[in-house]
Amino acid sequence: MGIIGYGNTGSAFAKVLSGFGVTILAHDKYKTHFGYEKVTETSLNVIKEQADIISFHLPLTVETRYLCNEPFLKSLQKKPYLLNTSRGEIVNTTDLIKALQQKLIAGAALDVLENENLSSLSHQQTEELKFLTNHKQVLLTSHIAGYTHEALYKMSTLLLQNLSI
Repeated sequence: MGIIGYGNTGSAFAKVLSGFGVTILAHDKYKTHFGYEKVTETSLNVIKEQADIISFHLPLTVETRYLCNEPFLKSLQKKPYLLNTSRGEIVNTTDLIKALQQKLIAGAALDVLENENLSSLSHQQTEELKFLTNHKQVLLTSHIAGYTHEALYKMSTLLLQNLSI
């Protein structure tokens, strides 16, 4: 498992995965010395060479925008599954579709898209969304990252506390 971005969500994801006995490779450009017995701190190139699954946990910045693009996808040594639950523009959708068509990757799971406002999709974005929703090796979910049962409970509790003040 390759984790790109080892901040709060990347490290939490690694913690969950550590119970499954998988090899966890993690890379973070701005964080070092975070590896431990269950997580190997490594380079981006090692993840591209060895990972069967690559998961992105990055903020959207000038550096990370379209990090997963055609050159990135063509440099993968295995045919990994790609997961993106961070920001939609980390993955270039056009290049992802080409990688799926060329079988450079085994599949993708996306919780985020480049444009999540369905009423403002361009013609190209509409066609890309149709392709992704119909592809058997692609899983799309609504961007609900923080909406767990616990998160909703905490938000409701906080709202009630604020109303009673």
